[in-house]
Amino acid sequence: RFGPDTGGCPGFLLARNGRGRTDFGFRSPALRLACPVVAKPKTTLDWRLLFLLPIPVLWCVAGHYGGVQFVENRTIDWRFRARGDIPAPVKVVYIDVDSRTIDDIGNMPWNRSFFARVSDVLLNVAHVRAIGFDFVVSPNGESESADRKRLVEGDLEFGRFLFRGAPVVLGASFTAREFRATEGRILHRELPLLAKGLKEVSAIEPPEVSALLVPGRPAWSPPNIGLIDTLDGGTRAVPAWTPTSIGPFYHAAVQLARLYWGMPVGSLKVSGDHLDYVWPDGRLQARVPLRNGQLLDVNWFSSWGSSLNLHESFSVVYNYARMLKSEKAEEQETAKKYFAQDDWKDAVVLVGPVDPLLQDTATTPMDETPVPRVGVHGNLLKTIVSGLYLRRLPEWAVVVIAVVLTLLGTSSVVYTGKNVVAARITAVVLAAGYVGVAFLLFKQVELELPLAVPIGSAFTTSFAALVVEVLKEEKQRGRIKGLFGTYLSPELVNRMVESGEDPQLGGHEEVITAYFSDIQSFSTFSEEMSPDRLVELMNEYLTACT
Repeated sequence: RFGPDTGGCPGFLLARNGRGRTDFGFRSPALRLACPVVAKPKTTLDWRLLFLLPIPVLWCVAGHYGGVQFVENRTIDWRFRARGDIPAPVKVVYIDVDSRTIDDIGNMPWNRSFFARVSDVLLNVAHVRAIGFDFVVSPNGESESADRKRLVEGDLEFGRFLFRGAPVVLGASFTAREFRATEGRILHRELPLLAKGLKEVSAIEPPEVSALLVPGRPAWSPPNIGLIDTLDGGTRAVPAWTPTSIGPFYHAAVQLARLYWGMPVGSLKVSGDHLDYVWPDGRLQARVPLRNGQLLDVNWFSSWGSSLNLHESFSVVYNYARMLKSEKAEEQETAKKYFAQDDWKDAVVLVGPVDPLLQDTATTPMDETPVPRVGVHGNLLKTIVSGLYLRRLPEWAVVVIAVVLTLLGTSSVVYTGKNVVAARITAVVLAAGYVGVAFLLFKQVELELPLAVPIGSAFTTSFAALVVEVLKEEKQRGRIKGLFGTYLSPELVNRMVESGEDPQLGGHEEVITAYFSDIQSFSTFSEEMSPDRLVELMNEYLTACT
C-alpha cells in the first residue's frame, strides 16, 4: 500500500494481473527513474572482519606458551597409532621385574649378587651387547634390617664384575629432590633444564647415582651411569644430557647406544643443538639432534605388548643362570639351549620394574592404559640407533601455517558469491586435507606438523566469521522489510528477502490490468491533514479499491 510518504512518488499503479496477484508499478519511465531505489552495493572489504584478527593471534600465543600442548600431544598419539608398529635395527629384550620375580626373590632392594650373576650369563653366554638397569642401585635404598655382611658381599661380587669393563649401565635420577649430604646437611636437587635457565654449573647438584659398598672405602660408582628421568615424568621426551657440578650426565639410552656400538667412555660430545658419537680417531658414528640444546623426543616404535618386543621374567632368567652351574648335566644343557636362542644374540637387555605395585607405569603415545616406563629407554635406544628422529617445524613456520590456513578457511566460509555451497565444502576439504597431510608426513618422514594451533585457529575464526555473516544477513533482511514492508504486501516482501537479491533498476514483464484512480481535491485536503492521518486515509481507500 502506497501513501504520500513514498518519497515524492504518489503516481503508483495498483493492478491485479490475470493470475489473481496484485502488482505495482510506475506511471511513466520518468517517474520510475525519479523514485528512490535500492541498488546492490559494490563489493568492498567488510571491516568488521578485522575484529577476528585477535583469534589466530591468541591461538599462536597459546601455542608458544604451551597452552594447547595437551591437545597437540593427543593428536600426536593418534598419529602414532595410525602409523602402527615399525621394525627397528636393534633388538631390545625386556627382563621384567614382575610379580613372579617378587614372589620368588622377594621385595626390592635385592642383594646385588642377583644382578651380577644374571649380567655375567647374558654377556658371556647369551652374548648380548649391553645391559641397562632401570633403577638406581644405591645403598640409600637398602633396609637397615638387612644382613650387612651379605649386602657387602653382593656389592663386591657385582663391583668386581663391573670393574672389568662390562657394558652395563646403572641408573641415576633427580627424582629424590631433597636429600641429606654425608655431613648431615639437607640439600635440594632438581632436573637441570637449559630451557628454564640454569644457575652456575658449580651449584647444580648431581643426581642420585648407583653406587656399591666397598669395605673401608666410600661407595664406588661404576663408569657407565645413565639418567633414567623423563621430562615431567612423562614418556614423550627425555633430557639427553644434563650439566652438573661434577660433570655432565647422559641418559641411559644414550649410554646404551654407545655400548651397542662398542664405543669407549668419552665418546659423547655435546655441541649446540646436537650430540655426537665420536670415535677416538675422530670418526663420527652418529649425530643426535637436540631440542632446546638438551631434550630428545622419543620415537615410539611399538606398543608395550607388541609382538616386536621380547619379554622375559627376571626370575626365569635367574633360574636358568643358576642351572648352568647345576651338577645335573640335563639342567646345564637346558640352560645352554635357553641362552643360545637367537633372540639374545647382539641384543640390548633392559631390566626394569613392571609390576604395578612398583608404581613405575605411565601411558605412552602407543598405549592408552599405563604400561611400564622402562619402555621409554628401549624406544629411545631404537630412535638413536635407527636415526629416525621426530622432527618439528620452527615456531615461525607454525605461525605462518596457522595464519594461511585461517585466512583460506575464513575466506571460504564468508564467501557470498554464486557457489556458496562449493565454498563451504572447500573450507572443510582444506582442513581435512591438512590433517591428512600431517598424518602422512608423520608416517613417512617423522615430521610432526602442528595441528592444534592451525586447525583450532582456522575453525574458531571461521565460526566467528560465520556468526558475523549471519548477523549481517539478518540485518539485511530487516533492512529490506523496513524499506518495503510499509508499502508492499508481506508475501511480496518475503519473496524479495528469500531471493537474496536487492531491488534493482529495471522491471519485471507481466500481463496485467491497470486500474487508474484519482482522488478529488487530494492536494487541498492533504495539506490540512497530519501525515499519520493521511496515510491512514490512503490505506483505507486503497484497501477498498483493492
